[in-house]
Amino acid sequence: MPAMKQTRKIAIVQTAVGSLPGAKELAGLIIGKRLGACVQIARIKSAYRWQGKVESAGEFLLSIKTTLSSAAKAAGFIKKHHPYRLPEIIIMPAAASREYAGWVRKETGSAASRRMQVKRL
Repeated sequence: MPAMKQTRKIAIVQTAVGSLPGAKELAGLIIGKRLGACVQIARIKSAYRWQGKVESAGEFLLSIKTTLSSAAKAAGFIKKHHPYRLPEIIIMPAAASREYAGWVRKETGSAASRRMQVKRL
């Protein structure tokens, strides 16, 4: 795979929930609060050990594209609004094209930074 030119760092925050309506609701809240620019939802099958037993369940994986500086805020929001007692919250730094990373920054920026960006145009 060829290397991307002019890459910038972003973060991907992952969590999983047990239902599609729950995944859509959490994704909508995250986008609405500008904690992520994009949330992808994928159907998955999880196998895990919980309270001494091996379990397996169908779940929905949310992959949230955000900035490195917003990743911890997104994780805190997930923890507060997640239906599970112990939610999966994984933060992974990622490289993205300059253009995509710029879009992620723009969509997760504060209202003040968005006004500044509009004024610069």
